[in-house]
Amino acid sequence: MLIDVARRLSSAGDLDELVDHILKRSREVMDCEVCSILLPDAANGDLIIRSTLDAVGSGQVRVPKGKGIAGEVYVTKQLVNSQDAGSDPRHFKPSSDKSGLVTRAMLTAPLLDGGRCLGVMQAINPQHEPFFSEQDEEMIQTFGSLIAVTLMRLDAQRKAIRDAEVRQEMSLAREIQKSFLPSPSARIGSVGIEAFYHPASDVGGDFYFWHEAGDGKILVGVGDVCGKGLPAALDMARSTTLIASMAHLCATMPLGGWMSALNARLCGAMRAGRFIAINALVIDPARDSVQLCGAGLPTPKVRDAGGWRDALMQGNPPLGISPRVVYRSSEHGLGTGGRCLVFTDGILEVQNRRGEHFEDGAFALALEHLADAAHGAVVSGIADAWQGFATDAAYEDDATLLLITHEAPAPPAAVSLKCEPGALKDARAFIEQWVAHCRFDEKTSGLVVLGCDEVLSNLCKHACCATAALSAEALDGELRIRIQHHGEGITNEEFQRLVSVPSHGDRVGGLGLYVISQIFDRTDFRKGEGGSTIELVKRVEAMQ
Repeated sequence: MLIDVARRLSSAGDLDELVDHILKRSREVMDCEVCSILLPDAANGDLIIRSTLDAVGSGQVRVPKGKGIAGEVYVTKQLVNSQDAGSDPRHFKPSSDKSGLVTRAMLTAPLLDGGRCLGVMQAINPQHEPFFSEQDEEMIQTFGSLIAVTLMRLDAQRKAIRDAEVRQEMSLAREIQKSFLPSPSARIGSVGIEAFYHPASDVGGDFYFWHEAGDGKILVGVGDVCGKGLPAALDMARSTTLIASMAHLCATMPLGGWMSALNARLCGAMRAGRFIAINALVIDPARDSVQLCGAGLPTPKVRDAGGWRDALMQGNPPLGISPRVVYRSSEHGLGTGGRCLVFTDGILEVQNRRGEHFEDGAFALALEHLADAAHGAVVSGIADAWQGFATDAAYEDDATLLLITHEAPAPPAAVSLKCEPGALKDARAFIEQWVAHCRFDEKTSGLVVLGCDEVLSNLCKHACCATAALSAEALDGELRIRIQHHGEGITNEEFQRLVSVPSHGDRVGGLGLYVISQIFDRTDFRKGEGGSTIELVKRVEAMQ
């Protein structure tokens, strides 16, 4: 019978069916009037009785926590062989037991998993003996061991099923949440957008967004809902939906006013005590401008000719706290090649094993290393640095990073000119496009155009050439203008002899050569059998 029960236990999949089978076979093995199994109710610790007695077999009869011999055995984990349980003061007969059973001898054994008690098994009133023997004690303990192993297996199966269901639900939740986020990489005209998104768990409260608002304007930003997990994910879904539905308003109203309107909507939709931090931008490539509005997130970083720096913007409280807050934004020039980096506090606050935060120096170092990286390489490089820094971190928050780059197409790279005064206006227009592209200030732009005019005028007067090729490029922080011709050229040494201070009475060259030497940071005059080349270089540091 033990072997048969062991086989049945090893293949059982339903607890109720298993308990009924154990009770039936154990009653046969123990040769007793009644067998029962008492399993704890997880809600309150009561022992729920399953028995071969029809009156209590449904599992509705309970022994309160700590009551009766069964309650004592469950706590002490020690077998009790009572020869006259009916007169034992520890005996407890539930009022719901209507079976009429008269209890004489009772054998109660714990169902043990090491030091943990899973329940209790009882045999009541042996059929052919006045009380239970030591052999009966061994037998019920053997049954108890088999039952305990099976209960553990069933519990593990139920847990595995629950875990699988939770994983499936969380996977679905993750996919649903991702559906509220736009593509992590996009290009809208001259504006490139790249995102890094890392929830701390399956779902999170961070998000990013970008929308074409109309009139050529683009709304972009990142947000962070307070809290984590599913509640934060639900607020994130609500926020991104509201932002998408209101994005078109950015075409006709200032960003600060738009944030105030969004805040009023969120205050009416969110539960008390919850809030959302957002950094938003409205980019207007046509006007070469960007509006910034921060609401509770770290200050964005911007990169221009001088490198990465904190953006100049006004601070505002997070959204969803008070509908009376008036949000204020700031407006700046966009700048060709300019970049803006917006991020949530999870980027800065992650700690390494030494307790250092990413913002303590690692962030700035990563930006420095990626100073001249291409648009897509910046985000991936920062993400790699952040993830390497966060390895084995004791605490990790949701982290989101968004890079916006204005990459207006450069002017034509080259133009061919006739070496005659009438063609200088075409050369001037070409240079004007390039100084505007590089965003020199008005004074510097005028000087660069003047310097190029002087060089080309000298070609027309002295080089005796029919045509010239004029080219330009912005490279490594410099505007480089190159003039190639097949006329009479000069070398750097000759240029230095021709250049002199205007007050010198014995000055060899004209004033124009001195002007050229003062305007440009570097000049290079070369001549050879294949033609002559003049290169004029202006550093980016002079750009704004």
